Amino acid sequence: MKASLEKVPQRVGASWRLKQIVDKEKDFSWHYHNKEFELMLHRNFHSRCHIGHYHGEFEPLSMILIAPNTPHAVQAIKKNDHQDFETIAIWFKQDWIANMMFSCHELRKIDVLLKRAQKGLSFNQQAASDVAMIVDDIFTSNYDSIELLAQLLKIFSILCHDKSSKTLQSHHIDNEFTTRNHKEKIERICYFIEQHYQEPLTLTDIANNLCSSESTVHRLFEQHFNESFIQYLKKLRLNHAAEALMSSSDPISHIAEHVGYRNQANFNRQFKQYKGMTPREYRRTYKLNAKV
Repeated sequence: MKASLEKVPQRVGASWRLKQIVDKEKDFSWHYHNKEFELMLHRNFHSRCHIGHYHGEFEPLSMILIAPNTPHAVQAIKKNDHQDFETIAIWFKQDWIANMMFSCHELRKIDVLLKRAQKGLSFNQQAASDVAMIVDDIFTSNYDSIELLAQLLKIFSILCHDKSSKTLQSHHIDNEFTTRNHKEKIERICYFIEQHYQEPLTLTDIANNLCSSESTVHRLFEQHFNESFIQYLKKLRLNHAAEALMSSSDPISHIAEHVGYRNQANFNRQFKQYKGMTPREYRRTYKLNAKV
């Protein structure tokens, strides 16, 4: 079975991504990430994990680290107490953590961890529980970017200190699915949208840039971005707006227009829906007030 490339949406101003995923059903989705490591924490359900050529079952509160270009999928077997299936995912880019380790001697023990993750790496339930506590704290706190990075370093420390962690595959096989042409097509889409997100961008514009059909582009988004083009564009615009709200004193109406919104009421509504607070509240909470 051919694995699909799943693009991890990055937040503007952030080097890593944390996401809580709650599903009514947990269906099989065979995919990989070409740049990111993924730490998966399955909290409340028994699962069957497929990682490369490895297949195995896991109890609730299981945690697995997977390297870039490793195809994987998770199926739910059963959940507890009729709850939805909850997964916590943390993604961080391979080149980012490599640069961090190169510059900071204290982080170099992470290198062994990441090399073992090439085969898929599972952790004991105590480590998973400790990481879950940090994640819950993040979700209930208003940490700034530096404080969030400190929480990630705590998670790395927990992973490194789990002496009972074990590799899942007997050997690592380079992913045959990541062809150069396929990667370049996804990167071209991302670059084009980044350059033109302030404009009235449409799926037709993307298709014309790729010399492809709209249906092909739509399928690429569904398979590799795990969301529609409209959702991807909206999140990109709102993340750029959030960055401007933190780092500038520009009027909110100007920021909305700059990121592609012609109607401020629509911008305010979508921003609150995505960020959980109005643009004004977001600026008041996260505004950077550094003084020289």
